[in-house]
Amino acid sequence: MQLLKSDEIKIKLLDHLKDRKWHSFYDIQRKCSINYTMLKKHVYFLEMLYLVETMKVKAEESVTGKGSYRVRITDRGMEFLHVIKDKMG
Repeated sequence: MQLLKSDEIKIKLLDHLKDRKWHSFYDIQRKCSINYTMLKKHVYFLEMLYLVETMKVKAEESVTGKGSYRVRITDRGMEFLHVIKDKMG
């Protein structure tokens, strides 16, 4: 199956989130080698499909003192990941 580069990134992102924990954008950027702007776009698209959910962390709740976002995979995202990986072999 031939995938677009953007599809490969989304699958890599979902695969990184398969532990079902909340992940910071910084962590995802580092592990998936993607810049912040592109990460936001991919996460927004996956969120529209209910494959991931995001949570805003307020500055006063953050260790760094800056507001940030966290993302995790949903049950639907896990199902999608299993299906796509089966199809890819």
